[in-house]
Amino acid sequence: MRQAVMRQVKLILVILVGYLAHVSIMPYLNIGGVTPNLLIVTTAIVIVGYGILRGIWAGMFYGIIMEVMLPKVPMLNLLLYPISALFCSAIFADRSEAQLQYARSIGKRGRNISPLLRTVLCAAVNIAVYEIVMLVYMYLSGAEISGALLRDGLISILITSLLTAVLMVPVRKLLGFRKPEETHEPEFRFDRRPARD
Repeated sequence: MRQAVMRQVKLILVILVGYLAHVSIMPYLNIGGVTPNLLIVTTAIVIVGYGILRGIWAGMFYGIIMEVMLPKVPMLNLLLYPISALFCSAIFADRSEAQLQYARSIGKRGRNISPLLRTVLCAAVNIAVYEIVMLVYMYLSGAEISGALLRDGLISILITSLLTAVLMVPVRKLLGFRKPEETHEPEFRFDRRPARD
């Protein structure tokens, strides 16, 4: 019981520190005028480590607090962070044992890929969705989409993915996740026929 409570306390602290570092430290760590999005990095780590529900909670918390504290575009952060977290959770969160067993029964690969790889991919997709939505909003507002804006979007995707690769191991360790172990899928499918590749 005590371990479960401590794990939740650590999760809340990581989410809060992620926001505080995003607004206080990240503005000084820009590359070419582009700042990595630490909120998306933290959300990706939570999605892969804890699953869909807590990933959406992290996205909702960040959406609400960014809307209240730093309202750039009315209602956009409030909607974008949780919806993007939901979208990425559906793709990158661990599949349950029942889902893996079903995949094996129909002849597909029934295993989760490395959580470290999924964390980086989750952050990359999440920031790509964010940048695309922002570009579409700017275009619909009448701004011209220039090569500089597209370049800044690509730099944002790259540096946010790189920041995820740097931070995910220590944060996962802090949250109590072990190094991923190699798991081999069973030699038989659910219906006891040999699995096909």
